[in-house]
Amino acid sequence: MSYKIDRRTLLRTAAMSSAALALAGRGAVAQTSDAALVEAAEKEGQLVIYGDLFTVQIMVKSFNAAYPKIKVTTATGDAWQILNRFISENQAGRPVMDVFWQAEDTIITADGAGMLGPINFGDKASLLSSAIPAAGNYFRGNGQLCLFAWHKDQIGKNPTPRDWTDYIEPPAAWDGLVATTNPASSSATFAVIAALYQHYGQDKGGAILKGLRKINTELVASMGVLTTKLQTGERPIDFFTNSNATAGLLGQGVPVAVKIPESGAVAQFNAVAVSKMAPHPNAAKLFVEHALGKQAQTDLLQAKAYSVRKDLASPDGLPSLEEAKQLKLDLVQALKDRDAILKWWSASTGFNIR
Repeated sequence: MSYKIDRRTLLRTAAMSSAALALAGRGAVAQTSDAALVEAAEKEGQLVIYGDLFTVQIMVKSFNAAYPKIKVTTATGDAWQILNRFISENQAGRPVMDVFWQAEDTIITADGAGMLGPINFGDKASLLSSAIPAAGNYFRGNGQLCLFAWHKDQIGKNPTPRDWTDYIEPPAAWDGLVATTNPASSSATFAVIAALYQHYGQDKGGAILKGLRKINTELVASMGVLTTKLQTGERPIDFFTNSNATAGLLGQGVPVAVKIPESGAVAQFNAVAVSKMAPHPNAAKLFVEHALGKQAQTDLLQAKAYSVRKDLASPDGLPSLEEAKQLKLDLVQALKDRDAILKWWSASTGFNIR
């Protein structure tokens, strides 16, 4: 089942969330000490996390090892699909989710609708500046770089992309070789398309996207499908992919080349937040403390995700988020312009928003 998100829906949900929270009379989160928080969380005995398939499973495994007395249940999927589920449950007055670990754009949207509660982490000094947003009830939990990748064996001696502007007049040799994804459903893709919109403007950015149409680029269903087509060589050039996906392919021995575009990659983050109506608020707070701590962040790093801690390095073979050249992305503004950006993408590429 799918649900349509609009401003009216979000504002109505915010009001319902506040009212339901007041009526529910849920226990206050323990604040006195770490031991008291653990005791309170274990008394609740349960935790429900919604989020993305890749990082949530890593986080849950790490949390379970540290706190085996707390039963963790998860629901994972595409970012906006999971946000829709969260909204639907709150609208029905049946809150289920405690913790939201998902792409930052959906977290910002939920926060703007008043659906998230206050959040804290006891050791903020250990976090990179990029982990702490200028405003909002969330922290960034892990990052990735959106960059170029291609299958070296399938490309052979054909030209390979150096910068985003190469797609304005793409080589004829790329015809039928490139794949991309839909920014209406993929948060990583929306981040990239929004960055192109903001950096190059509608005309030059639109020329880049029109180049995709010139070479018969395939629109695939998800980032997972995009990775599979790169792995098999069926579509050996990704318009972009992310560093998590390429690290996984390289770890499997797939002959993939990775390049940061000359104008810059696009940084995209997952964020962690706590529902304002969390049925298990102490377990939720304990999860945040664990998830941003060194052990859990080390587990993410071992899975080739970017950590948000100062005391951990970047994934092997990748520059740090601070060092990598990046296109600047104002995600808050991009979300305000989301409808316009999606229509611009659709008009430029010829792909339908679905």
